[in-house]
Amino acid sequence: MEKSKRILVTSCKGGVGKSTVAANLACALAVRGKRTLLVDMDLGNRSLDIMLGVEGGALFDISDLAAGRAPAGKVTLSPLPDAPLFFCPAPYRYDGTLTEETLEKALSELEALAGADVTLLDTSGGADCSVRLCAACSSYAVIVTTPAPSAVRAAEKSGDLLFEFGISDCGLVVNRMEREIKKAKEHLGVSEMIDRTAVRVIGIVPEDERLALCTERGEAAVAAGKRPDSAAAFSNIAARLCGENVPLLFGVAGVKKRKKLLLAGRGEG
Repeated sequence: MEKSKRILVTSCKGGVGKSTVAANLACALAVRGKRTLLVDMDLGNRSLDIMLGVEGGALFDISDLAAGRAPAGKVTLSPLPDAPLFFCPAPYRYDGTLTEETLEKALSELEALAGADVTLLDTSGGADCSVRLCAACSSYAVIVTTPAPSAVRAAEKSGDLLFEFGISDCGLVVNRMEREIKKAKEHLGVSEMIDRTAVRVIGIVPEDERLALCTERGEAAVAAGKRPDSAAAFSNIAARLCGENVPLLFGVAGVKKRKKLLLAGRGEG
């Protein structure tokens, strides 16, 4: 992974777990020793501060830094005590003043402060202005979907939108992949998702109730005392982003006998 690689995390459909993926992927990269900067760019509804358990410390935000109201050190929080994760919140109320130039300057200041190896930008959903702003500052995009056909169509739209904004290098993360055979047969399989979106799959995160509990408690899956099954999935995605050849479902519990079904989807397996 090259120095300060910037990764945009997005989806054209709400409710697919975009911010959950961004938060846990950032934590997984940091646990691997990568100095990771996570910036909440969901300008309409910030949530990463809650997911990371630092809501009380989010006094300043990326807009404050960009406008010169606060220095990088004041807008940066450290959610993980034993891993190099640096977090910058989104504004509670966005005033519409960010530009590509001011965002680029703010990100460069944050990356210098963190000594960042990688920066993750969690955008708003849809064709929001934050996607355009972040695309101008990023080199790669992670598109988040679920196996639902409507979400996969939205992922295809996300890929088209990012291409219009100048990003052609993308990876698809399939979140909330059903592990129950009967339910899984009702969803699209990974192979069909690739065909529909024309985006390479870099990760599969299983349906996991314990992940939702971790999110509600402001606790990272990879750092939880009792790690949810999805923790292995986020570790796999982090490894693949770092250039390692790790199987999509390596170490993920409860899928050993269902891998063919997960990959094939409806009508097979």
